[in-house]
Amino acid sequence: MSDKAEAKKRLKELKERVERELKEAKEMVKREAAEAKERTKREAEEAKERTKREAEEAKERAKREAEEAKRAKETEARVRKEAEWAAKERAKREAEEAKERAKREAEEARKAREAEARVRKEAEWAAKERAKREAEEAKERAKSEAEEAKKAREAEARVRKEAELATKERAKREAAEAKERAKREAEEARKAKEAEEAEEAKERAKREAEEAKERAKREAEEAEVKAKREAEEAKERAKREAEEAEVKAKREAEEAKERAKREAEEAEVKAKREAEEAVSAELYEGMVELVIPLPVDLGQMKELEEDLRQVQDLRVVLISGSVDGGSRVIVSAEKPIPLVSIIGEMPPVEQVVKKGKEIQISLKANL
Repeated sequence: MSDKAEAKKRLKELKERVERELKEAKEMVKREAAEAKERTKREAEEAKERTKREAEEAKERAKREAEEAKRAKETEARVRKEAEWAAKERAKREAEEAKERAKREAEEARKAREAEARVRKEAEWAAKERAKREAEEAKERAKSEAEEAKKAREAEARVRKEAELATKERAKREAAEAKERAKREAEEARKAKEAEEAEEAKERAKREAEEAKERAKREAEEAEVKAKREAEEAKERAKREAEEAEVKAKREAEEAKERAKREAEEAEVKAKREAEEAVSAELYEGMVELVIPLPVDLGQMKELEEDLRQVQDLRVVLISGSVDGGSRVIVSAEKPIPLVSIIGEMPPVEQVVKKGKEIQISLKANL
């Protein structure tokens, strides 16, 4: 119920009370006039039986009572006029106060919503920035590890190439040395021995050259196999490190995402809690409607009513209810009080929620 409707309702109740009081005053004056008339008549009858002087006195007394009745009627009209004026002024003042209070509550609610939205936006922004920063760091780390793996592969290829070159140079040098040695031996054999020995030296030189060539070939193959094996190992190691870096980066990204989500949820819960605390700490003054939806336990309802009557500076104005609409309690706060917080601490209350200008109360189940 709006403050305007509430003020209109109170004005109607005041008018009805004034009319009722005026009606009672009229009845009382009418009754007193009837009683005075009967008394005058009786005294007149008695005056007839008594002396003329008593009759004159009765006449004067009747006249005086008529004057008093006239004054009473004038007083009644003046009281009615003053009561109507006072009711109008009070209704006008209460309507202005309700309007100002509604404006103030709307402004406070707007500020609370803006603060909540600002906190949630800042939390989301911070979470996104942190996740973005951690993803960038993971990406840079993966890139750095990939660069290192690439450098390792290049170094490995360079070593393999140098090993092959060294092996070829060594084979070439050994072959030249073997050739020179064979030539020298052949020359010596030619000079020292017969053609047979020279032939043997030649065969031996040829055999040694073949052996040197085979040995160089074998060493080159072994060096190539070794370099290939080392390259494969380096490749596997780089691949494994890259996979580990990718898994690590993915895990860190997931952790950052989860952390950002958790922090966003925590920020949202915190903002919600702060908003609820702000609502609980909100001060109420004047008429406030409390709504207790179905089901309503009569025992719990009675306990709530008693607890409300115990609150300082709070007056229970009206209690109503229906079988399909629950119960409604209208209270009046004489001073600004944190009504939501106070009601939330009452034993029969399960939950208190502010909905518009009403306060909705859920009572505990009476087990």
